[in-house]
Amino acid sequence: MFLHFLHHMEHKIAFLDLANRVAKADGCINTKEKDYIRLFMNEMNISEADYQCQDHRDIKEIIGDLQDEQVKRIFFAEILLLVFADGDYNDDEKQLARKLQELFSLSEETYEAFKDWVVRMDQLKLEGLKIILA
Repeated sequence: MFLHFLHHMEHKIAFLDLANRVAKADGCINTKEKDYIRLFMNEMNISEADYQCQDHRDIKEIIGDLQDEQVKRIFFAEILLLVFADGDYNDDEKQLARKLQELFSLSEETYEAFKDWVVRMDQLKLEGLKIILA
């Protein structure tokens, strides 16, 4: 959704590594999470042949010394969308989201604003499906 704003390849790769790490947080990557990661790659114009996942790295290592506040917020919003993709916001995913909040120095208010937005986005998708499939 917002990944097209990432212009530096190192940001794109870091985001994909982070997304893969988060998707595997609960032990497996389900179909919706795989679909999200494919969509992420498409949005950033990265082919599967051009990307080698390095999700074994620690989150701190993946995001490195990311300084750009807008990039941090893009990462956070997109990761929360991924976390909620399977409809199950489990403890491992919550812990990773909170770790990102801390590493990006996001306030509790900002965290809640992002989370509320993601929940509303999910509800709107469901509402759209109901309208289409009626």
